[in-house]
Amino acid sequence: MRFLAFPRQLACLLLAASLGACGGGASSSSSSSSPTSSGSTTTPDATASITVASPQLVTLPGNAALKGLGEALVVGERIVVLSASDAEITLNKKQVHPRTRLSVLDKDGTLLSSTDYGFTLADAYVGEWLLLPAPDGFVMLQAGPGTRMLKFDAQAKLQGSAIDLYPAVAATSTTELAAAENAASVDGNGFWLATTFSLLPVNDKTQYLLKLCKYDYSGRQLTPPFEIALSAVRPRVATSAGTVLTTWLDGSTAMLAIWPKGLGAPVIHSLGTGGAEPMPVVLDNSGRMGAIWNGKATFTSPGGVMGVALDKNGVAVLPTGRTELGQEVLSTQWAASGRAPFIDARLYKNNLLLADVGVGTYASGDAQGDVLVLADYAIGTTALSEQKATIKRLRLYGGALVMGNYPVLRQLMFSDHSLLLVGDEYHLEAFRITRP
Repeated sequence: MRFLAFPRQLACLLLAASLGACGGGASSSSSSSSPTSSGSTTTPDATASITVASPQLVTLPGNAALKGLGEALVVGERIVVLSASDAEITLNKKQVHPRTRLSVLDKDGTLLSSTDYGFTLADAYVGEWLLLPAPDGFVMLQAGPGTRMLKFDAQAKLQGSAIDLYPAVAATSTTELAAAENAASVDGNGFWLATTFSLLPVNDKTQYLLKLCKYDYSGRQLTPPFEIALSAVRPRVATSAGTVLTTWLDGSTAMLAIWPKGLGAPVIHSLGTGGAEPMPVVLDNSGRMGAIWNGKATFTSPGGVMGVALDKNGVAVLPTGRTELGQEVLSTQWAASGRAPFIDARLYKNNLLLADVGVGTYASGDAQGDVLVLADYAIGTTALSEQKATIKRLRLYGGALVMGNYPVLRQLMFSDHSLLLVGDEYHLEAFRITRP
C-alpha cells in the first residue's frame, strides 16, 4: 500500500468538505459492501448469443474514405465520430493530419453530416481529443499537451469560444508547470479531469505530477485541483455513482487511486500489472469499478487481456487462494493475440463488453490474419476471470480488406442494439450488433 504524504492527506480532507454533491468525496452514505472472492454465490449466466450484421463501409459525400478514427460518442439517438482531417502539417519530415473532422452518424452507422475543422480548433495541434457528453450536445477536450475545451451542439457545430481549463504555458517557460496529458469522465453535474503536469522543456528526466479536478460544462472548477501523485504518466479516469477511479504509470509500476462516494480522501496503491498500462472500467451503476490491461507472457503469467474487479479500497478481487494478478486472463478463449493499441470496454446491461482486434486463424486451416473478437463478461461477486462469458469471433471486412497498422475500435450502446466502429488509417466499418 502506498500512502499520501501528510500535507496532501490534509489537503484531500479539506477538499472533501467542499465537495457537497460533486461525487467522489461526497458526504452521503458510503458505497455498498465490497465484493467477495468466496465463490459462494451463483455465477451469472452470460451464454446468450451475439448477432453481428454485415459491416457497412462509412464514407463521406463523394465516397471519400472516413479514415483515422479517434473517439466516438452517442449523443441522443445519433453518434458523433472524430476522425482525421484533410488538413496537414509537416512534423519530422512527415505529413501529419489532426483528428478534427466531426461526423454525425445515425444509430445504424449511416453518415448524416460531416464538418472538417482542420486546425481552427487548436492551431498546429495534432494530439488526441476526448469527447464527453454534455447538456444539449458534447464537449471536446485536448488529451494533451494542453487543456483546451470546446463545446458543440448535437449536430457537431461549434458553440462559442475555446476555454483553457488550466492556464496555457508558453513553450519558452522553464518555471511554470505545463499540462501534458489528460483523461476525463462524466460524473453527474460535470466531469473529472486527471491531468499530468511537468516543467518545460521535456526530456528523459522529466517528472510528471498528477492532479485531479472536477469541472462543470462551462469550464468552471467544482473542486480545487489537488495532487494525487508526484510521478505519473498515462492517466486514465472512470466514474460511477460518485466513485472516481484514476489509474496511471509511475515508471514501470501501475498505480490507482480510488475515491468511493462518502470517503474523505482517495485510497492510493500499486496494481501488479507487470508494467502494463491499466485502464479503469465501470462494472455497475452503483460505484463498482475494475481495471483491464494487456499483459505480457512470463514464466508466471500467460499474458493476454487481463482484468479484475476492485473492492471499495481498490484491492483486486481474486479467486480463493490466489494472491497475484498474473492468472487473471480474460482472453483465453479468443484464439488470437491482440494487436489493437487499446481494448474498447463498455458496461451494458450488467455485462462488461470488450472488443479487440487479434492476430489468429478464423477457422482450422486458415492462414494467420486479423480476427475481430467481441467478449461479453457477466458481472458477479467473484473474480472477473471466473465469470461466464460469451465470445464472438469474426473476420474483419468479410476477409476482403486488410486491416491497417493502427486499428481503433469503439462500441456505441443503444437501448436495443450496439454499433461497433472498426477503423484504421484507411477506412471505417460499422457493425450492428444485437444481444437478447
